[in-house]
Amino acid sequence: MAPPLLSACSNASAPANSVVTANQRLGGSWRLQSFAPLVSLDLPLQAVLSAEIGTLIVSFNQGQFSAVGPGVNFNGRYEVTSASGEQLSLVLYDPQNVGYHFSAQFAGNLLHFQSNDKPWVGFGALEHT
Repeated sequence: MAPPLLSACSNASAPANSVVTANQRLGGSWRLQSFAPLVSLDLPLQAVLSAEIGTLIVSFNQGQFSAVGPGVNFNGRYEVTSASGEQLSLVLYDPQNVGYHFSAQFAGNLLHFQSNDKPWVGFGALEHT
């Protein structure tokens, strides 16, 4: 009876280890390389996005993030909610504690992501700096 129990315990720790690994890989600074909204942005948001491509730096460090660019300067917390291999899901919380859900995939020094909450529903890429 002991081997199945041990097997079940080791399988349960695999997702937790994947989340730890994803957090480690996410750590550091990333530059926004692209973003394609799935829904047209209003003119002020489109102007913000245009100014941030290639310049916005998003940094992740032990559950905290910051986003700094020409028209953006804020920080908050984040949580990797699941991970498997190169894929992860995470939630970024803004200073008002509003959560924004993302799915992402590591690809070399890039992180391809899909944002799932308005107004920033779309696909993009961050490059590790």
